[in-house]
Amino acid sequence: MHRIVNDAALDALFRSARSHYVWLPRPVSDTLLRALWELVKRGPTSGIADPGRLLFIRSEPAKSRLAAALPAAVRGGLTNAPVAAIIGSPIDRDHPSATLREGGLQAASLILAVRALGLDCGPIWEFDGPAVEGVFFPEGKIAATFLCAIGYGDDTQPAPDQMPPRVDEACGIL
Repeated sequence: MHRIVNDAALDALFRSARSHYVWLPRPVSDTLLRALWELVKRGPTSGIADPGRLLFIRSEPAKSRLAAALPAAVRGGLTNAPVAAIIGSPIDRDHPSATLREGGLQAASLILAVRALGLDCGPIWEFDGPAVEGVFFPEGKIAATFLCAIGYGDDTQPAPDQMPPRVDEACGIL
């Protein structure tokens, strides 16, 4: 595994990628959703928790139920996407921090998998977790740790105006 991916892959995964919250009216196929899972499930884990769950929400009734757990400012970006994904992590009562850690690792894997398969995404961390869990994981064994809008982003819409810091502003080497 000591390979460096080519520039086109680096562009797709990082350099040209951005978060999207405005979507083209283009569906995402079941085949692509299955391919996403096949990549996400191979992502890194902390080794403590059980594998996470990935729930793809496509129907309007399910999106409406999900929308109730979202702040108004992010609601449209998720509900207007062709697919909304919920990452659920098994609740580890012996290692409570493992649940959130595993969800974060799976969120990162999902974002990279989405981009690698030619899709766009809009990550959403601000939501009412207990409300999402009550609707989509009512058995009480899964914590909703991350939401993500998935589809084909509308590149004609302006990107959020955020300039990342320079390496000397953000990094230290000791």
